[in-house]
Amino acid sequence: MNYYDTNLIKYIDSSIVLHPLFDDWMLIVEEILLSDEFQKRKIFMHHHNMSVWDHSILVSFRSYEFARIAHADERICAIAGLLHDFYSQAWISTPEIEELENGKYATLMKEKKPFYKMHGFTHAKDASLNYVKYFPQLENKKITNSIKRHMFPLNIIPPRYKEGFIITLVDKFNSVHELPSLRIVPKMVINKASKLFIKKD
Repeated sequence: MNYYDTNLIKYIDSSIVLHPLFDDWMLIVEEILLSDEFQKRKIFMHHHNMSVWDHSILVSFRSYEFARIAHADERICAIAGLLHDFYSQAWISTPEIEELENGKYATLMKEKKPFYKMHGFTHAKDASLNYVKYFPQLENKKITNSIKRHMFPLNIIPPRYKEGFIITLVDKFNSVHELPSLRIVPKMVINKASKLFIKKD
C-alpha cells in the first residue's frame, strides 16, 4: 500500500501551496509531514471523503494564519493544528485501513463502546498522547492543551490558551464546511441514534 511520498506539494491543496505564507508554515511543519506515521493519515477518513491528512493540513494552515492576526504563537498553532486529530486508531472503516499493518489501526472499531466513549468524546485525549509518542521533541504544554481541548464544548473543559481556542474554532469551521450540506446532519444523528438505541428484531 503506497501512502508515503517525500514530494509533499502534490498532497497539499493548491490554495495553500500558492499562499504567500506557505513557505514559512512549511518550515514549521515539514518534519511532521515527512514522518511515516503522519503520512498514514492520508488513508484515515475524517468526514465525507476528506482524509485526516487533508483536514489536519487545513486546520494547521488556517490556524497559523489566524494566529498572525490574533497575535498568538504561530508555531504552536501550526503544530497543534496539524496534530489535533493525530489519534492512534481510525474511526471510519475502509479497505485500506483494514489492510494497513494487518488491521493494527482498525482494532478499536471492532469493540462495542458506550456512547460517552465513542470517537467524538475520546479522540482529543488520544491525539494529545499519541503526538508525544511519535514527536516527543515537540512536546509543549500549549500544544498538548490545544490538542486535548479542541473538542470543546463536546469535551466540557475549554482550552487554557489563546492558541487552543484558535484550533477549536478553526476545526469547527472546517468540519462544518466538510459536510456536503447542513441538511444531512439531522439524518446523520437519527441514523447514529437508531444504531445505538433501537434493537433490531
